[in-house]
Amino acid sequence: MKRWISILICLALLVTLLAACGTDGPALDDEDQPLRVSAMSAQTTADPAAAVNTGGDTLIYHLYENLMKWVDDGTGAAQLTEGIAQNYTVEENTDGSMVYTFTIRADAVWSDGEPVTAADFVYAWQRLFSLETAPADLSLLSLVEGYADAYQAKDGSLLTGVEATGDQILTVRLTAPCAYFLSEVCGGAMTMPLREDLVTAAGWEPGKVTNGAYTLASLTNDGAVLTRSETYYDAEAEGPAAIQFTWETGQAAYEALTAGELDFVSSLPEEAAEALAETEALQVSPLASTTALLLNTQAAPFDNEFVREAFAAVVDQAALTEAVCSVTDIAATGFVPHGIANRNDQWTGPDAASSDDEAVTPDDLLDASNQEADDTVWDFRAVGDAEAPREELTMEERLSAAKNDMSQAGYPDGEDFPAVTFLYEDTAESRAVAEYLRDLWQESLGVTIQLQACTLKELKDAMLAGEYALGIFQFDAAYDDATAFLRRWKSTTAYWAGNLVGYANQAYDLLLYAADITASAAGREACLHDAEELLLSSCAVVPLYYGGTAAQLADGLTGVYGNAMGVWFFGSVTAS
Repeated sequence: MKRWISILICLALLVTLLAACGTDGPALDDEDQPLRVSAMSAQTTADPAAAVNTGGDTLIYHLYENLMKWVDDGTGAAQLTEGIAQNYTVEENTDGSMVYTFTIRADAVWSDGEPVTAADFVYAWQRLFSLETAPADLSLLSLVEGYADAYQAKDGSLLTGVEATGDQILTVRLTAPCAYFLSEVCGGAMTMPLREDLVTAAGWEPGKVTNGAYTLASLTNDGAVLTRSETYYDAEAEGPAAIQFTWETGQAAYEALTAGELDFVSSLPEEAAEALAETEALQVSPLASTTALLLNTQAAPFDNEFVREAFAAVVDQAALTEAVCSVTDIAATGFVPHGIANRNDQWTGPDAASSDDEAVTPDDLLDASNQEADDTVWDFRAVGDAEAPREELTMEERLSAAKNDMSQAGYPDGEDFPAVTFLYEDTAESRAVAEYLRDLWQESLGVTIQLQACTLKELKDAMLAGEYALGIFQFDAAYDDATAFLRRWKSTTAYWAGNLVGYANQAYDLLLYAADITASAAGREACLHDAEELLLSSCAVVPLYYGGTAAQLADGLTGVYGNAMGVWFFGSVTAS
């Protein structure tokens, strides 16, 4: 199983090999030929603080460049490096606060020739607090000094932790360590620099004057056209002279790809993905999404831990995924999905610490001093496997344990088990999953489960109110870190704030607290893995499968890369 997971991760990352299963299309041999792509839903603005529609970050990353930027790591995955910041330093103070000092590149200019300054970043960050609608991800700045005052007053000038101490020197003061500060804040879309003189001028058109590799030529109901900026500091790099985004997605986009009218589609329709799977040419890229079974610990009969253990024990994620899920879904082995970053760059590959048949745990990897150097593990899921102990048991043994649990709970062979309603969103896939689990529990445990389809709003309302016993729900991440999945389950988090099963465990809370305050990357990751294992041992949250996507690039092209947050980068695409 461990070998299969390693192979899966490799396949998921090899986006650059998509051309191997591509379709006929232009090879960009004409320097004026735009790259034509379908990678997002319709966008209405190129304002970094307001491009919130699905996939909007992809548009922003091509127009603007942050302090840090994302480049291809050589496997088709996005890797962080210095961007507009030529370099940076980090200082840790005795009170746990952190000071980052960034030096802005001397050759960084806007597309109208004006220099990019530290003040452009200060303005952009402070502007976020005065917008009529605050960005959904504004809390990513919560550790910046002055955040609480700025947020409460809607006054960005109170965000005192970001300061220009010179035209090319930007200082940021954090009140505590933040493992994802560089990647999610300094490399994110929301905090891209903006010129105050342009934004406050009448008729500002976001994207027309930018500091990134492209500028916005047009943004319409049909799509967007980007042209390469002549003032970008790396303007001589290879890549398309123009990128043409279409808002067409799904089947329409796939048909355009096969007809040679598009060069890239980020998400193939199910039928096309299944056809590729049959020829073993399907390559799945992970998305930051986990669909999980939820057993409400505050609602009978799942307030009984033996009942929860029994229901969870008989679930075989691999069998379920193969039987009823999309071919791009991946059987879950923990709550945090593939593609979420492992932020300890000292940890090495799984094979350096164990054989293929052994699960790698954080404790195995805390001291790598005697290990031979190997590839760095960037994926949280690749280090440690929360489901490994279960894999040691056969299904027969798990079924026997489940029956014993039901007996201890007072329901031998399902006798006297109360009526339970199982909530799920009314989609074809969720319905198939719910029916599969209902039949599984009825056959193995002798219980009767009533299914109830809901709209997404109805499902959310019931779960946020804690007014349900059993259900399935899809969890997505607002940012690329394991805490985006794990923080919601803290004891102090109410149902309405995201703790949908009423989970409470003091040890879990302490592990997350330790992860938040430690400056040790290895210690932080170990705490997060241990916390995940504690959560899953409660059997209140049972991960079922991870979301994935199958993209396709036209034959003759190479150089697309992306990340698990659904962002794609096209600035390096060339004819192969």
